[in-house]
Amino acid sequence: MGRNQDVSEIHVREKFKMRRKSFRLCRSDENGTASFGDRHRMLRTTSLYREQYKRILLRSALGDYNELVRGGMLTWEAYEEHRRAIDSSMEIIRQSIRRYKERRLQAGLFYLVHDIGGTGITVHTHLYRMPLREALRKRRQEIRRRKPVLDASNNSKKSNIFDTMVLRPSLKRLVMCTLSSIIIGCVIVFYERS
Repeated sequence: MGRNQDVSEIHVREKFKMRRKSFRLCRSDENGTASFGDRHRMLRTTSLYREQYKRILLRSALGDYNELVRGGMLTWEAYEEHRRAIDSSMEIIRQSIRRYKERRLQAGLFYLVHDIGGTGITVHTHLYRMPLREALRKRRQEIRRRKPVLDASNNSKKSNIFDTMVLRPSLKRLVMCTLSSIIIGCVIVFYERS
């Protein structure tokens, strides 16, 4: 018995050193993983969140740009020096957003809708309204319905003036102004002859 007491006394005398482990309570959603303590700080983001973030930043940058254009920025010497850099930067952001959008539409789970009058974006998905199995079935149906339309639009490389006008509103305004001025000029010429 004396031996067992000695062993038990040795165990009591030795102390354990355990490393402290931290624990962070997090929540995960379609935007990524965020801490419950600081909900605005994202620990890990998804491509959907990054696309939303870039779209919002692009909208606010374009708003500032348009405000400066109205203030006469196009006549500034500094603008002429940096115009190409500004245009290329905006195009890089647009290409990045296009890549995110292609991947998102290919997956077919989330749809982005711009808030009216603001710079915010709302996410729409079937996952909010129905169970996962039904939502995935609905997504497969939508992709099947959308595939022929997308293939037809990708295969048709014919570009006529009507398609160009529909795709670019600024070009549409330019063509409409030009046509209206030609018509007004013809009316004036024919009116003076008679």
